Amino acid sequence: MSARDAERKLRELSFLHEVAQLASSARSWDEMLRIVIDRTTDAMGAEVSSLYLLEKPEGVLRLEATNGLNRRAIGRATLRLGEGITGWVANARVPLGARDVRSEPRWKWVPEVDEKRFTSMLSVPVVARDEVIGVMNVQTVEARDFGREEIDFLQTIANQVAGIIEKGRLQRESERKLHEISALFEVSNVLTTTLDLDEVLALVVDRLVRVYPGASGAILLREEGQDRERARSGELQRSATQAAHRAIAERRPIVAFDHIAMPLMVGAGGGAQGAGEPGRGATREATLLGAVVLQVPDYKEFLEEEVRFVGALANQAALAIDKASLYALERKTTESLRELERARSDFVAVVTHDLRTPLSVIRGYLDLFAEKNGKSALPVSEATAQVERLDQLVDRILAGVRTDRPELSLRRARFDLRATVAAALKEVALMARRHRLTAPRGGQPVVVRGDRRRTAEVVAGLVHNATKYAPTGTRIAVRIERAEDRAIVRVQDEGPGVPPRDRARIFEPYARGAAHEDVAGSGIGLFASRRVVEAQGGDIWVEDAPGGGAVFAFSVPLARAVAPSATPAR
Repeated sequence: MSARDAERKLRELSFLHEVAQLASSARSWDEMLRIVIDRTTDAMGAEVSSLYLLEKPEGVLRLEATNGLNRRAIGRATLRLGEGITGWVANARVPLGARDVRSEPRWKWVPEVDEKRFTSMLSVPVVARDEVIGVMNVQTVEARDFGREEIDFLQTIANQVAGIIEKGRLQRESERKLHEISALFEVSNVLTTTLDLDEVLALVVDRLVRVYPGASGAILLREEGQDRERARSGELQRSATQAAHRAIAERRPIVAFDHIAMPLMVGAGGGAQGAGEPGRGATREATLLGAVVLQVPDYKEFLEEEVRFVGALANQAALAIDKASLYALERKTTESLRELERARSDFVAVVTHDLRTPLSVIRGYLDLFAEKNGKSALPVSEATAQVERLDQLVDRILAGVRTDRPELSLRRARFDLRATVAAALKEVALMARRHRLTAPRGGQPVVVRGDRRRTAEVVAGLVHNATKYAPTGTRIAVRIERAEDRAIVRVQDEGPGVPPRDRARIFEPYARGAAHEDVAGSGIGLFASRRVVEAQGGDIWVEDAPGGGAVFAFSVPLARAVAPSATPAR
């Protein structure tokens, strides 16, 4: 061996050692390929180097790395075995050099990849374990005859690259499989660790995208005839989202070069229905839950085993989602039953409370008869005792149904609030005979919209409430005011008033003022009044009365004028 040959060999070995070190320190597959391509270009004194890798099932060579051609073609440009110089070299498994590619019959121009400025080209096969796994090319602008030494050197580089690629492939494959197994294990654990649907969806998406660095994913569920996105990690491109909708509509996997969408289905018996195996007839009888979609930026193509993995994960996810959905439905049904029970109980409570006002009126008349009866033989005391029994019965019913809230039925119509309040006060006058009850001043009708009978009951209930707390002989005044879009009724007493801390609480069911526990009552009256007022679109509140006492006020929406000529009330 001559000194020149020895120097060349030393240079080559030094280069190969440097490439191996740089490649092993690369942080990613793409970075490793860039290092190899850049160093090869320098070592060969060329303007561009490219690497095509063979995808065996399809027999296609795909551009994986280049530093001089159109980089946007990486992962997209392909050549079949035997096609062009690159395909011929892969098929023949021997190097080929061309001084001018334009005069080489095996040359093929690849649109959006090749550039006319390159003249010469040298291609060598990349072989690992006696199998061609790709082709490495170098190109020059100036015409060049590639000698045997240059061909052997590039072939040596290609052999080194083959080892690096195989090692990288095995490492990536091992890491991917480890992530896949881990993801499947964690998703299967969801079946026993949580029943919260949102938590299940978020966990499935998170575990899926972890397998592919930089990936995005989402789960869409079929709800009320609509596909709704319920969980997402990262940003999905429109094409991936459309694939998810297609997977749901067509009940089959949708696979593209950088995204994959799998339908989520469970069978009638609760088992997942092979989303990754679209040919199975069982999917026709399966229940469609939605779809899971995965997108990996700059991905070249999903391998068949990767499609199977996403399908397996979709099956596990479908089981977890179905279980969580059933639990959510059961919880919702249970809550609905509780609401129905609360409605039934409170309906009884409110209706029972409504008995109180007529009982109080009857009691008032009986007391009046007793005062005038003297020594006559009328058995007023026995009638009074029966009313007291009814009153106690009301208390027992109320005590037996102390849960939450019923539905309220209203008969809305236009009515004169002034006349309604006057009629209500006339009915309760006897009940309030130990107080000085004053009605609103006369005036034009105040036409409102609501339930006339229920509004009268609210007025009667507030007056009745005032008679219980205001001292005998004090005044209970009822006023009507007209605001811009509503009328306001105020019932003012001269009692002890309501402390600020109790003003919101006393309108809740069964709530009593802390300072008045000794006063008889169920705590349902103000709550019943609030429900009626709010159902009509009004408000109810309590405030301090000037000089002491309390003012209970409520509003009723004004009715719209029937005709433009109608005279507004004053």
